[in-house]
Amino acid sequence: MKNAQEAIAEVQLLFKENKYKEAIEFLKSKKLGQHEELLALAYFKSENYKQASKYYQDALTKDPENTDLQEMLALSKANAAAEVNVQVPDLHYYDRDTLLAKPSVPEGALPPRPAPAPAPGLMTSLRLVLGNTTGAIVSVLMDGLTHLWGGIAGYRDKVWTNWYRRPITLGILTLAFMRDKLNKNNLKSTYPKGSLIGFQPEGQTPPEGVSHYRTADGSWNNLTNPMEGAAGTRFPRNVEDEAIKPETGDQLMTPNPRKISRTLLTRGEKMKEVPFLNLLAASWIQFQNHDWITHGEMDGRPGVKLHEIPLDEDDPARKKFWQSKIFVAKTQADPTYMSDKDKTPVTFINEVTHWWDGSQIYGSDQKTVDSLRSGVDGKIKLNDDETLPLDEEGMEKTGMVRNWWVGLSMLHTVFSREHNAICDHLKKHYPDWDDNRLFNVARLINAAIMAKIHSVEWTPAVLPNPGLDQALNANWYGILTNLFKTGKHRKTLADINVRNPEMGGVVGNPINKHGEAYGLTEEFVEVYRLHSFLPETLHIRKHDKGEIEEEIPFAASRQAGSGKITKRVKMADLFYSFGNQHPGQLVLNNFPKFMQELGIPGNPLFDMGAVDILRARERGVPRYNEFRRQLGLNPIRTFEDLFNPKMEGSVGKEMLPKLKEIYANDVEKLDLLVGTLAEENRPTGFGFGETMFQIFILNATRRLQADRFYTDCYTAEYYTKEGLEWIDKTDFKTVLLRHYPELANTGLANIRNAFEPWDANEKLDPGRHPLRAFNKQTKKNPWLGDAYQKAK
Repeated sequence: MKNAQEAIAEVQLLFKENKYKEAIEFLKSKKLGQHEELLALAYFKSENYKQASKYYQDALTKDPENTDLQEMLALSKANAAAEVNVQVPDLHYYDRDTLLAKPSVPEGALPPRPAPAPAPGLMTSLRLVLGNTTGAIVSVLMDGLTHLWGGIAGYRDKVWTNWYRRPITLGILTLAFMRDKLNKNNLKSTYPKGSLIGFQPEGQTPPEGVSHYRTADGSWNNLTNPMEGAAGTRFPRNVEDEAIKPETGDQLMTPNPRKISRTLLTRGEKMKEVPFLNLLAASWIQFQNHDWITHGEMDGRPGVKLHEIPLDEDDPARKKFWQSKIFVAKTQADPTYMSDKDKTPVTFINEVTHWWDGSQIYGSDQKTVDSLRSGVDGKIKLNDDETLPLDEEGMEKTGMVRNWWVGLSMLHTVFSREHNAICDHLKKHYPDWDDNRLFNVARLINAAIMAKIHSVEWTPAVLPNPGLDQALNANWYGILTNLFKTGKHRKTLADINVRNPEMGGVVGNPINKHGEAYGLTEEFVEVYRLHSFLPETLHIRKHDKGEIEEEIPFAASRQAGSGKITKRVKMADLFYSFGNQHPGQLVLNNFPKFMQELGIPGNPLFDMGAVDILRARERGVPRYNEFRRQLGLNPIRTFEDLFNPKMEGSVGKEMLPKLKEIYANDVEKLDLLVGTLAEENRPTGFGFGETMFQIFILNATRRLQADRFYTDCYTAEYYTKEGLEWIDKTDFKTVLLRHYPELANTGLANIRNAFEPWDANEKLDPGRHPLRAFNKQTKKNPWLGDAYQKAK
């Protein structure tokens, strides 16, 4: 007995020193009571998940009821299928000289500027003058009305906002007032005053082609500030410098992020579902985030100290993984930061372009863009079966593969196919165009389609509030178009385009950056931590049968696991499966369990819930109450303010004691993520609360309004007449049916918004299709909204 205890102590020491190979050799030379289980764990910690699966299976034959062994076996199998031990993408760390270099557009990377457009005819000129004149008058009236209404009515009660409790038109005016305040007060550059973005020298000459086409790295969107919005530039902020306080030491770990994850985030036995969304909505937001934001590789270089999150004595991970801490690499520091010049306390670099330019499909550097092109007719490389090619490690080849899983593979595939279909369409109308021009114009069109889908389909689906639905559609089309045109008859550019962002729409109207260079912010990153959307398993159905035929653990769909799934499951069946599965609610205790025991290269135990908490603190994003103050909201006074006891299913009674204990009854310590998930006082129909919504209403418009390719350059000269028509006629449902016509025989054909459940019922349930129900009720004039309902 003593010898066995000594041997186990020896194994524990080897584990502590990360000597897993030696531990395996030692265990094979001994015959201990826990032989198979210990060998399995040694293989698991050495990231040999295939061998770990074998030994966990052996251990279970001796102890079949052991739930820890069952869980570890399932995790080992999923990690083996996904090959999570492989580094994807290759390690890359920021280099100061590279980040400060002048933007480089290789000769021939972009087509030459096309011939100038012919001078507009008389009728076109008259329409332009009429639109500009009307727009000038309307802008004065709208600005005056917005600020008069906002000043009189306000937008806050004691704690929460009130715009959604007003008739739609007045609610939209309130939203406009809120957005104007945010544009005025919450756009903060992280570069020293007077510096161009990326510390670029002034007066650079724009290279050939950048006037009309997007560059690989996002440079030259602004022809006088060439690195604005480009990859390798800093995240701006939405809060004052004084509120940016990166936390370190004991403060960083207080309260313990792992304890918060276990107590306040851990999902119960059954996921709380969003009844009015399908799983494509969850895939979509990560797909879009990869276009906009990533801090890149975390800093695991030798010599860089790791964050160490202690595990409580009762933490089950101590027993399952034989460790007392979770190790988390730090966010890469900004190598361009200069303590003697920079005023912002801490800055970080965005690995991808900030623009809405489809960089997740195309890449954020020229090498990646070139590697993905076929070189023929402007198209992207695809396999013969129209799936993404695989690299030597079994990963799909595309512009962005961080945090990859099969849901991303589906969207990357269909929008790569959409790019190629656009190329065919352009080739038919412009047979003399070469490969380079076809590619670059198709990219403009494809990116605009994704921006349109997100603006007028995804967001209203996630936040199915009638007022917000109208406001978002007005963002794209303009109020006048929405009043006088319906469905596919709407055009982004009206015949008389009123030069006003509210009446004429942001898209196709003048650029406006509200006095600050464009970039997506550190606070934007934090509010888009929507991991609770994800389920534990994927339910695979065949589109012509409907029943669940297979359940795949989500963890097994990651990295190389994705390509293994798409090789044997038809893409149409995957889309059908996602269309008929719900995502999780963004509430407390609904965080995916698999993400709390995530395997990543070099680290087989990674709790993403704890890491989400840690990142906000590390990067100086204010905690919940200060975050609200910075955005012009009232702070909560007590933890009770978070909950609505009158709401059906309120969890306040259960959660209040836990919150008060963890945060020592101090609302100022409440973490941003926890506070946003806890909010039960949400606008009507909202999938998330009003604190996140502030960042949303600021950026939903800004992503379009600050980009010249959606404003001044959203014309036929850049997109072609045929390209603009393609965008107007395309929604997400159109894209899916264009490439997978067999889905026309499913519930997709029965619904308008492809992010809603794909129900085939003749009469759709209003609880599952709230926007459809609202539009039917208010079809005479949706702008009257609640007032119209009351009158009826």
